[in-house]
Amino acid sequence: MSNTYQVAAVVNGAWKQNCYLLTNEKHELIIIDPGSNAGEIISRINDLDATPLAILNTHAHYDHIGAVSALVQKFSIPFYLHKKDEGLMKQANLYKILFESKDSIAIPLFDKDLATEEKIFFIGDFKIEIIHTPGHTPGGVCIVADNNIFGGDTLMYGGPGSTHLPGGDIREMESSMDTLRQLPGEFLVYPGHGRPFTLNTFWSKNFASQS
Repeated sequence: MSNTYQVAAVVNGAWKQNCYLLTNEKHELIIIDPGSNAGEIISRINDLDATPLAILNTHAHYDHIGAVSALVQKFSIPFYLHKKDEGLMKQANLYKILFESKDSIAIPLFDKDLATEEKIFFIGDFKIEIIHTPGHTPGGVCIVADNNIFGGDTLMYGGPGSTHLPGGDIREMESSMDTLRQLPGEFLVYPGHGRPFTLNTFWSKNFASQS
């Protein structure tokens, strides 16, 4: 499985959410799902000696967006999110109180809408494909870069992401699974929580009876 990009993970917060740092041969960098601990993420970026170009989020639950504002301010870079998750993002602190603690996060400004970008577009030398995969949230996406899929909370080792959290819809998740089944080739999945796995493993482990 060839790969022109390198991936580093920073595990964030109480829910052990994965922030990913994607770098290329030109030492450009994309930040994916910076959930919290902005200082640790910045330290890892400095260690990588790479230039951040953008933040891309798979969805807007609070445990995935907590460090966005600090990183936008630090690096003066755009923040990409699907428009259908804007409302969820604005309510992030309500859900943080319900599920974790009363400590608030800084809500980012809605900047770049992934819904209006081309399905495949470039950020610097990064070739990015966005697949809208609602189900966990209305604006949930999977981010494809070379042979990597950043699945957020849509693709988890134990199966599709939860549909009972705010913004979830089981029928949309089923439709998203149908969409992802059409992807050709081999992919390494980097989920929002837990360790990486291959997409083929995901299908065989969770949908073997449907094959």
